Amino acid sequence: MDAMKIRLMLILSYFSSSSSENTCPNYCTCYFSSNISSITCVSVETLFKIPNNIPTLVTTISFEFTNISALTDQDFDGLFQLQELHLSNNLLNNISSGVLKDLHQLKILDLTNNLLTTLPPNLFSTAFNLTSLVLQGNRLHSVDPSWFFQLQNLKWLDLSNNMLTSLISNSFYNLTNLQTLDLSSNKLGFLSANLFNKMPNLEGLNLGENHLTMFAPGTFDHVINLEYLFLNKNKIKKIPEGLFNKLLQLDTLDLSENKLTSLPPRIFDNLLQIGGKWQQGLDLSQNPWVCNCDLQYLWNWLTVNSEKVYSLSTTVCVEPESLSEKGITALSKDDLMC
Repeated sequence: MDAMKIRLMLILSYFSSSSSENTCPNYCTCYFSSNISSITCVSVETLFKIPNNIPTLVTTISFEFTNISALTDQDFDGLFQLQELHLSNNLLNNISSGVLKDLHQLKILDLTNNLLTTLPPNLFSTAFNLTSLVLQGNRLHSVDPSWFFQLQNLKWLDLSNNMLTSLISNSFYNLTNLQTLDLSSNKLGFLSANLFNKMPNLEGLNLGENHLTMFAPGTFDHVINLEYLFLNKNKIKKIPEGLFNKLLQLDTLDLSENKLTSLPPRIFDNLLQIGGKWQQGLDLSQNPWVCNCDLQYLWNWLTVNSEKVYSLSTTVCVEPESLSEKGITALSKDDLMC
């Protein structure tokens, strides 16, 4: 009889613990299977903090469009299996430095559209398996290199749509495996010549919609595997000679909507892969081109490679007045006189 009681207690204990592991927090939707479990709480206005009854075996969490404003050290305790954490479109303005301490398997962290002005220095010190970090749409004014010290496995970093005005030269030194870096829609006015020196695997770089006016020679010399470079919607007035010479794999280059009046000779001579994947790979439209002898190289290049260029209809002369609004590829040699 005693043995039967013990067996019954063990059975009840098993079902009790199994049930608690699969408990779903209020107002959330949960999915459980043998090798994956997810919790989704979206558009829950009554959610002001992370629920405390999250199943320990969860692999994916999404708390989005809620009123959560802070993360504490205890919020994700014991979630050793968590691989994806989506916290976009909340009111986060404060994150404790130890909130990720148990998340050794975390690969994706999305903090899009919150109110973060900074991050604690050691936030990612134990998140060494992180491959994707999205900080888009916050209020970051600067980048601390210590944030990324342990993130050698990071492949995707999105810092777009923040308030960055400058970046120190070693901002990304430990991100040696990074493949995509998005710095668009900030207020960057100048970039250090060695900012990207430790990124040999970088394939995509977005610097669009900033306040850039010029580049130091050699800025892109070490990102030799770069395939996509977006420099559109800046205030770039001049491109130094040889700026793109090392980008032998470059497929897409967007220089549209800048202040360019001319380009140095041979600037595109090494870009033999431009437009290789998507056919049209270069955009020079909506710049104030001055169509005189200084534009002869560009005219020759566009004439030979017109099929590789976006928006030829808006790649037009602004000066001299006699050629205003005339497409560069429609010019003749006699037009390009000084």
